[in-house]
Amino acid sequence: MKNFFLINILLLSASGMMADTNVTNTYIENPDFEARFAGWDNNGFYFVTNSSFSQKHGKIYMERWVASGARIPNVEISQNLYLPAGTYTLTAGCQNVQQSGKIAECTGATLYAGDETVTVTEAGDYSLTFTVLQGVTRIGFKVTSTNANWASIDNVKLMRLDTNIEAEHAELQKLIDTAGTVLGEGEGAEELTAAIGEAQALIAAGSDEEIGTVAKRLSDATLNYRILNASGSTPRVTSTNKFVAAGATILLGRMTTSPSSGTRILERGFCWSTSPEPTIFDNRSTRTFSANGEIYCMEKLQPGTMYYIRPYILLNSYKLAYGDIIKVPTLPKGTVTADYDNGGSTEENYRIASAVEEIKWLYNNISSVKGINLSVHYSAGTPTADCSYGGWMRVGANESYQQTGTILHETNHGVGVGTSDVWWDEDYRADGNRGKWLGPRATQMIQFLNKDNSAYMTGDDTHMWPSSSYSGPNYGINGSWEDTYNPENTLLYYGNVLITHALHQDGLVCSSTVGFASPAYTFAQDDETKYYIKTTDDECGNESSLLYVLESGALTQKIAGAEEAKADDNFAWNITYDPKTAYYFLRNVGTGRLMTCSGQQFRTVTRTKPTTADRVQLLPSRKNFRKATLNTSSYWITINKVALRATSPTAVGGIGFDSDDNNTQQHWLLLTDEELTAFDAATGIETIQYSESKIQNDETPWYDLNGRKLSGKPNRKGVYIHEGKKILY
Repeated sequence: MKNFFLINILLLSASGMMADTNVTNTYIENPDFEARFAGWDNNGFYFVTNSSFSQKHGKIYMERWVASGARIPNVEISQNLYLPAGTYTLTAGCQNVQQSGKIAECTGATLYAGDETVTVTEAGDYSLTFTVLQGVTRIGFKVTSTNANWASIDNVKLMRLDTNIEAEHAELQKLIDTAGTVLGEGEGAEELTAAIGEAQALIAAGSDEEIGTVAKRLSDATLNYRILNASGSTPRVTSTNKFVAAGATILLGRMTTSPSSGTRILERGFCWSTSPEPTIFDNRSTRTFSANGEIYCMEKLQPGTMYYIRPYILLNSYKLAYGDIIKVPTLPKGTVTADYDNGGSTEENYRIASAVEEIKWLYNNISSVKGINLSVHYSAGTPTADCSYGGWMRVGANESYQQTGTILHETNHGVGVGTSDVWWDEDYRADGNRGKWLGPRATQMIQFLNKDNSAYMTGDDTHMWPSSSYSGPNYGINGSWEDTYNPENTLLYYGNVLITHALHQDGLVCSSTVGFASPAYTFAQDDETKYYIKTTDDECGNESSLLYVLESGALTQKIAGAEEAKADDNFAWNITYDPKTAYYFLRNVGTGRLMTCSGQQFRTVTRTKPTTADRVQLLPSRKNFRKATLNTSSYWITINKVALRATSPTAVGGIGFDSDDNNTQQHWLLLTDEELTAFDAATGIETIQYSESKIQNDETPWYDLNGRKLSGKPNRKGVYIHEGKKILY
């Protein structure tokens, strides 16, 4: 492999026909490690700030080191690249050496891209050329069973070369050869034969036109043929966690599977697509974190995009099984900025600056937090670190606190943990200004991360931490001992940002400029479904009324039972979600008009394309609505911090958002037609058409819902108690 490396460099240098284009920053996250581990899947490397490595570039490089004469364990750092078809050169400064001086060239280290590798020994720039036709290419640096005590990598670069048809055809021929060994007379043979023919024709024509598409079609047809003709027992995805931890470019999911006894698993992971039925032929990932079971990571997704995901398991026999499909949007990308004053020594500045860069990456790829600039300052007199609301931060001289975990912890304060008024608001905390956090989003997040349905977030008047029977990571990172800045901390960092952002979705205010909860996908809707909106307030018509649009466009409540409402589409609403903004839009089915708000007046408007005045934020209540057999979520319906309020069984209005969970006038149920019928049945309401003569001739007394006897007969529509039944007439 050493000779390959030298020859490869000579060929690249001698060739005047290959014009290189630097595409490093287009396709590689954090290529020089200046943001530490951001974007990399790291297993065993540590970041280093010194200049001992001769190929160091910038502030940071990655290494694994043990004492001279000893051997480092197996380590690897890598990431997936989504590259268009073509030929590329990967270059990195690397080394794999034994400092005892007894070994001239150490073994076991490779720089790789896909199946191409180059052996790494003494410090130098190493390169390899590889051809991509379809799918994901994994690049990285791996050390296995080495006799070295020191391995390092820095300054990863990617160059795209001019078209190399010969190399591309050689890769395509490998796919043809594989397909030929698989092809038989089974199901899918016709499609595979056609794909082979298409690829052969491309080579025969000496063309590379759409070679990536042709290669993917052939690769997919080969795998599909194997799956269609697989024998043996079929595995099962026994459960899919319906909650998915969503970031801007990352989704995390959980599942459990049941492979048959004695079988071997080829792959287990999640697949995804922007189409409603994803398969492994779209996109898939097998990357996992270990946290009381496996958490599966889907990464490098598009921000603000609606995805459909589902787990899968593929056996060595090619028997395939899928789990349930989940609709989940990624968040809009965060816009956190940061600056550091470089007030310490060189090494201190490198540590602090790189931690700040990693925090920026974490917040902007995992959250949609905006309106924050972290203004970071070195302060030798600060014992640890501190931060005020808004992001003004000091970091002291203690190296243990010049780390990503500490900066994350302080950023929590910068975005409201222990600093925003909401943190001490008794509406959000079980014990007034401390104790259990009551918001459902943060609760769902910690239960997902810990795989513990009894878990919740708690804390004092300044800090947060998880309260759980599971002894997992402290996602609050409340001390340097909870972050040893080691390679295994990726999930700790992800979890900290995910939980913090979930607090914002519950109501914690991330900045004074934003001034309200972060919008989120809190209600799992279907675009085509008709929804019916009902107040939770008894006095304002919980059992009698539904939100209604008059022909004039005015928004009101109208008394009606389920069957009457389903016959009149002015009661019905389509609820859509815009993942690019994380807001909902509510359009009345009967009138086609959008719900909007001007000042504090809710109304509807005829508008084809929604505006910012129509952006609805659905905030889930912190306790479920319970009545009879019903136990379901209710929501604040807000536009620009103004909440829709029921004022009587036949009227609505707008008012400033009130975070009191007991303010039922601001809470609404969003019900499908089946749920609306079930509501009437569960609350014992019967819809009866009474003629005026029947009412006048009926001597049986009538009562209101509070059990008070009416002095006469009912004189308006509503729900009454008559002959021991709830009657809506």
